[in-house]
Amino acid sequence: MFRRLSLTTRLSFLFFIFTLVNLFVFWLAIGSNQMRLLAEKATLQIDNSLEGVEAKLALLLKNNPQVQHEEFYKSKDAVKTMLALFETKENAVMQSLLELQVATEQNAVLAQWSKEPNAKPMTHLTSKEGQNTLKARRLKEFSNESFYSFPDVKNFRLTVYMPYLAQNGQYLLLRAVFSLEGLDVELSRLLRLGAAVMGLLLVIQGILAFFLYRLLVRPLRELKIASQITGRGDFHQIAGYEKREDEVGTLVASFNKMSNDIKEQKVTIAKNFEEIKARDEMMQHELTIAQHIQKSIFPKDEMPHKSSLTYKPLYAVSGDFYDVYPLPDGSTAYVVCDASGHGVPAALLTMMAKTAFASAIEQTQDPGKLLHEVNKQLSASLEMTGQYLTAFFVRVYPQRIEYCNATHPEPIVLLPHNEEIHTLTSTGFYVGMLSEPPFAYSGEVFDTSPGTRIILYTDGITEARNNEGELYGVARFKAAIQKARALDVDALRAALLEDLESFTEGYPLEDDVTLLVLEV
Repeated sequence: MFRRLSLTTRLSFLFFIFTLVNLFVFWLAIGSNQMRLLAEKATLQIDNSLEGVEAKLALLLKNNPQVQHEEFYKSKDAVKTMLALFETKENAVMQSLLELQVATEQNAVLAQWSKEPNAKPMTHLTSKEGQNTLKARRLKEFSNESFYSFPDVKNFRLTVYMPYLAQNGQYLLLRAVFSLEGLDVELSRLLRLGAAVMGLLLVIQGILAFFLYRLLVRPLRELKIASQITGRGDFHQIAGYEKREDEVGTLVASFNKMSNDIKEQKVTIAKNFEEIKARDEMMQHELTIAQHIQKSIFPKDEMPHKSSLTYKPLYAVSGDFYDVYPLPDGSTAYVVCDASGHGVPAALLTMMAKTAFASAIEQTQDPGKLLHEVNKQLSASLEMTGQYLTAFFVRVYPQRIEYCNATHPEPIVLLPHNEEIHTLTSTGFYVGMLSEPPFAYSGEVFDTSPGTRIILYTDGITEARNNEGELYGVARFKAAIQKARALDVDALRAALLEDLESFTEGYPLEDDVTLLVLEV
């Protein structure tokens, strides 16, 4: 809870505790010692006066042996005789005398007197009084001290015990109680002095607290307020501490510099943001144009065969490309390409591929030769740039297909009345990477029958990941195809995409996706 309080409250509380400790230490070290000295002074004054009382008592015992008899104290003259011991010319001792008793060793009171007329008579001394009388007798016997005095500072009294021998060899005890009125006056003066000193200490500590507030707490409070204002966007400056060379001055100067730097950075960021925003709007406009241009290169008519297509670019423009070519002999050629990379560079590459395939198919329809010609055209521009294409070109006849796979993801063939899954493996190198590829592009033939399905796709499907980073993979894709192979082309394509979405669980795709299901 203490940590939740403000710094000012905590410092005030600690300073208050420190003040109380100072006052306690002052009273413990000074006040209590002064009270003891005052009590000793008052006791000493009475003790000096009691020396005359002791001499009078000794003379009385010598001249009047009856004083040693217990029966003497039953007479009315006993009290007068004992009071006479305390009478002096100044009568100071008698004035301070409050009460008087004569008691036996068994603490039985023989005679007594009290200044208060309504005082209750005593028959025996208390047990505590008995302990004091015993001390007095021991001091008399072993140290020859005439009396023992016991101060009661709290009640401003001094009790004196003066033992003397009785006729039977036992002691009688003269007990006298004196008022310490002078101690009361001196103590009042001490308390007034202590209050004055404590007041002075409070004033000094108050002045110290004021300077501590000005030197430390106020700058910190201003820093707190300034930081809150700065946090709201109004970059505040703290004035008035420029001449201070201590840590507070350094801290305030650092804050002012930080606030000014942030203000300048905010202006710069706002300016840069406007520039970036303008450039982004221009880029988005250019991408929109590029998107329309790229869409214009894709086939607009329906495909000659029953088909179902999904084309999903990762960005505004795509690196995937497909096209359809009706040929003079009645066959139909299909091509699916995947350019390396993403975005605008890959989209430019697909447009180059569109031109290259359109040019090459006018020269030859043989899949191997056609891809060799496309590679020749593209490598002239792409060689040594790191850009390339994977491509699959297929020529569909009623009872067979002729194809060439240039390292493209292997298409899958489903034959009717056959549960086996067939793949069309790679038969050529990347397109456009090298003008002289390490092995030639060769065409292959695959026999089909009516109802055969060919599933063409790009690696955006098989390389998709889920939240745990696991790849979708070719094996999972084939399993989904096998599970849904009895469906028509549209339902088959939808089932494959649903399985992919279920696997990724909303994790974003990392590449363009093209999925084409043909029934030939």
